[in-house]
Amino acid sequence: MPLGPLAEPGPSARRAGRRFLADVRSGRAFLAAELSQPGWLDFGAFRWRDLAVSQSVRTTIGVLTPLVIGVATGKIEYGSYAALGALPAGFVSFRGVSWTRVLAVLFAAAGMAVSTFAGATAAHGQPWLLVPIVCAWGYASGLLASLGPTVLAVTLQWPIALLIASALPLGPGSAAIRAGLVFGGGLWQSLLVVSSWAVSRGTAERTAVADSYRALARYATELAAGQYGPPAPAQLPGTYVLMDPNPLIRTAARANLDDLAEEAERIRATVTALSIGRKGSDPGPAGRTVLTGTARVLDEVADSVTARPRAREDCLAAARSALDGINAEAGTTWQWAGEALLGQLRGAVRIASRLAAAESRPARKAGPRRLRRDWASEAMLTLRASLTTSSESGRHALRLALVAAIAEIIAQATDLPHGYWIVLTIFIVLRPDYSSTLYRGLQRAAGTAVGAGLGVATVLLAKVSLGALIAGIAVSLLAAYAVFTVNYLLYAVFLTDFVVILLDLLGLPPDPTAVARLIGTGIGTGLAIIAYLVWPTWEGTSAGEKFARLMTTQSRYASALLRAYGRPRDAGTARLRGLQLTARRARIDAEASADRLAGEPRHPPMSPETARALESVGHRFAQAGLTLRAVVSAQQARARREQHDAVPPQTEPDLQPDLDKLADGFDEAADVLADWLRHLGSHQHAGDVLPSLPQLRPRLQAMWTAHPDSPPAESGQHGQRKADDVEIPAVSARGERGGLFAAADSLVDAINTAAHVLRS
Repeated sequence: MPLGPLAEPGPSARRAGRRFLADVRSGRAFLAAELSQPGWLDFGAFRWRDLAVSQSVRTTIGVLTPLVIGVATGKIEYGSYAALGALPAGFVSFRGVSWTRVLAVLFAAAGMAVSTFAGATAAHGQPWLLVPIVCAWGYASGLLASLGPTVLAVTLQWPIALLIASALPLGPGSAAIRAGLVFGGGLWQSLLVVSSWAVSRGTAERTAVADSYRALARYATELAAGQYGPPAPAQLPGTYVLMDPNPLIRTAARANLDDLAEEAERIRATVTALSIGRKGSDPGPAGRTVLTGTARVLDEVADSVTARPRAREDCLAAARSALDGINAEAGTTWQWAGEALLGQLRGAVRIASRLAAAESRPARKAGPRRLRRDWASEAMLTLRASLTTSSESGRHALRLALVAAIAEIIAQATDLPHGYWIVLTIFIVLRPDYSSTLYRGLQRAAGTAVGAGLGVATVLLAKVSLGALIAGIAVSLLAAYAVFTVNYLLYAVFLTDFVVILLDLLGLPPDPTAVARLIGTGIGTGLAIIAYLVWPTWEGTSAGEKFARLMTTQSRYASALLRAYGRPRDAGTARLRGLQLTARRARIDAEASADRLAGEPRHPPMSPETARALESVGHRFAQAGLTLRAVVSAQQARARREQHDAVPPQTEPDLQPDLDKLADGFDEAADVLADWLRHLGSHQHAGDVLPSLPQLRPRLQAMWTAHPDSPPAESGQHGQRKADDVEIPAVSARGERGGLFAAADSLVDAINTAAHVLRS
């Protein structure tokens, strides 16, 4: 039966319509509330410690070289095209470490060359063909952004190059020459990156390792002051940088830096193990002495890594002196952790001494090194998961593609001068989250207004001399690159200044160019914010998946450590390391989600309060996982000594079956919580009740009963305590089992707390 023209929409359509209107109203109200406050223009943080002076000099040379060559040969147009390729490639070169940085610049340059040819030829032959091309580029860049900030920085340059090329239409032959010049500019930047390896051979690696030890020293100092909590989830800088080291670094030096980075990971776990079993947040006098002494040793080791050759031995002597003042709290339940920490600190000092000796030997080039992660397979899995609109990345990619296409249609239909700035602003401003889109748009608009005026003033230097204009360009470039990692608004000011000057060199007068850019930036910013209000991706709707991953990854890592407790010789270190990295990434994503929730309109099913409570659960998981890692590391060290001394291994078959059952219970409970978090909205709508979890506390109590001489009291307390109506007996053991049981107890508390949060 055919439907009439006024047929009633179905219930699902009405619900979707009401949800859409509610999203628009909540986003509009949030925007109005933000703009009504006196400080609505948020200039962002000014991270002056990130001022990139040396990198800005290198990248500025990369842009100025083709410009100067073009001026000297009378081919300013060709020099400007090559500079347009070198400019964004320079910004991409701030990403990555060594080979990853070069590859990022080369991929950016290749994509820009293809985009330049497509944009120039489409604008020359069929300008409306730019609409589907912009749409495709928008979807691709939005989807690839799910692979991380480095890939986002690379792919963002492709549509920008496409749009800039469309402003100067060319036939296929001339467009191919221009594309080649753009690629040449990017290739020149990559060669400058490679040349920097010889200039700073090993400096970045030593600095990163020293930063790792200073970060650990700050963590130990915070624990000594009673600031109880896990370390930051991000990798230690040394671990990250040494995954892609300078290929020209000395072989012996690199090996010692690797050893120092691995020792830092073990020290982080052991320091956390020292803190997790103490009473409250007060480490006590003895614990405070251990932690403050540890901080001094770590600081001295860090100084020795970066000090001049003559000062290194002084730093190491100070580290040894500080070590002499630390004891392992003999007679306490945490003596094992103190002894392990002292051994690790001594190991760090020995490795630092070997590093100092290696630095004084003749240089030998290190061999090639493979990255430690299978990035390609991991990237394919991420992209496959992002293809649907049920994912945040998939929705953002589709939204970016549609809005960019609409902006291109507006630019084509209105024939605005420099209308491509509208679309270009869409690509730069529109982000997956609301707060970044709002504040990035406002900062870009303000930076463009100031930078346009500055650019018009800088162009006046041409009346003095061409050399004065080149000097003005150099200053603008140096400032833009230097503040790129400091503040986005400052970066927008100096970048706009440079673009206005460059377009003037190509024959486009500065006054109308500056005005057109202001108009295009304003329209593009408005479209980006409106697009987010019309089709938002509120963090509240996607946070459940991120916290679900937090539960499963943290539980899988902790369970693997529990299963490895009695099998130290069979424990796969590489597998444990992979699980640890996955759990860290999940914790980083969850904490970022909680931060974004706090800056958005309230939107079900996840509230900011629930997210913060679950973030606290993640902290407990992290502390327990690090403690278990310290225990397993201590056992592995003992197993290596036993193997070296041909001593029969001391296994604990009586305890391991119970630990395996407890690990199975953790996995089962985490799966239940994760499934509930993934379908939180439907459960709330239906009024469902969280299913019962495995009884983990009785399992732990059964182990305590079966091994009464093993567990310590939680948090350093002695005597009876109650938890979930189960009596935990007084304990007094001194071995590593103390750390095992305290960590297991913390894991049970984390699971039960998460269940309580979700039930309430």
